[in-house]
Amino acid sequence: MIKKLSKNFIAVFLGEGLSYLIGFFINAYIARTLGTEGFGLINYSLAFLTYLLLFSNMGLTTLGTREVARDWNNTRIIGEVTGARFVLTLILIVLFLSLLVIIPGAFQTKKMILIFLITGIPCAFYLDFVFQAREEMEFVAGGRIIQYLIYFIFLVLFLKNKEQILVVPSSFLIGYIISTLILIIFFIRRYKRLHLTVNLKKLFQTLTSALPIGLATIIYQAVINFPVIWLNIFYGDKETGIFSAGFKVILLLLVTERIFYYLFFPIFSRQIKENPQAMPKIITSFSWVAAGITISIATISGIFARELINLIYGTEFIPATLTLRILLLYFIISPLNTLWGYALIALDREKNFFNIISAMGGINLTLTMLFGYLFKSIGVALAMVLSELCGLLMMYWKLNTVIPLALNPFKNKSLTEFCKLFKI
Repeated sequence: MIKKLSKNFIAVFLGEGLSYLIGFFINAYIARTLGTEGFGLINYSLAFLTYLLLFSNMGLTTLGTREVARDWNNTRIIGEVTGARFVLTLILIVLFLSLLVIIPGAFQTKKMILIFLITGIPCAFYLDFVFQAREEMEFVAGGRIIQYLIYFIFLVLFLKNKEQILVVPSSFLIGYIISTLILIIFFIRRYKRLHLTVNLKKLFQTLTSALPIGLATIIYQAVINFPVIWLNIFYGDKETGIFSAGFKVILLLLVTERIFYYLFFPIFSRQIKENPQAMPKIITSFSWVAAGITISIATISGIFARELINLIYGTEFIPATLTLRILLLYFIISPLNTLWGYALIALDREKNFFNIISAMGGINLTLTMLFGYLFKSIGVALAMVLSELCGLLMMYWKLNTVIPLALNPFKNKSLTEFCKLFKI
């Protein structure tokens, strides 16, 4: 077990790391070739796809991961999840195209948005959640790397000047198509075929089951983007820039949160079925591992926060140092929140998960408006930390009512028991 966990950790770490690195070079190349106006236009067009993917997923892949982790041969849920994503994608594309007819804008811009929206179709058939559930993370990582690599190669080959701006969404689409097809090939080698479900009644039932997870994701995304809007309304671009400088560093560090999700969620989901009595030890031990990693990263980053800000952004952004140091507390708390939240989902408590995320979102909005108005970017950072802490306490309270957790290091030998459990 520990051998597989180590292999998966390396695969996900390399997959996320290389994807971010290639993505950095992609953005730099696009920005240098197209200039500020073209780069802004690309990001504007890409925002339409971002919303399409958010609303076409609606927690379906998380539901699929949980169910496949419990039973690798559950092809029914794979077909239902994929079918529901495909139907939702088609509906959303039609809605967005209707908006494009109404919204004023250049014809080329609308063509760019259309190409990005079409990318939603291969995304609907992107089966990484199946391989995550099977704990075969090399395919999850490989799919992401291939997608970004193909995207980058096509950009370098065909994007040479500002007039070729449509190469960007076209390359993005091609990257997703190739990556999706590769995952489908490996999927067919395991399952022989993909049983796509298009029965509207079954699709509605599947979507209803996933809805609490999907709504929680939408709420979280809305809340996480609110501080920038609030600061800009009252204090303008400079204060917004100071907060954004610190927060973008945190977003980079939160790659660890994605790694924890990829690794731990299928394990939780599988153990619930196979060995439920071991769940308290597993969750407790993984919590300590996650806390140890994030506290170590946050401590080092906090010590060198000033140098880090100066290195990335320059001396003009030195005032963001204190904001970054406060947000590092958010970085420590957030992965634990994710860990315990997805433990609730693994326990079929997705409604509890939704209720906690909703409450946390309300607390965040209230504190952001109050503290942001009074203390600017520092106040917004404090609001994020306090609301995340409230969410963590609620997650712990709800999870502890189902699975007793023993987090006191002086009274619990969970790590030792964890090692014995997995025969380390």
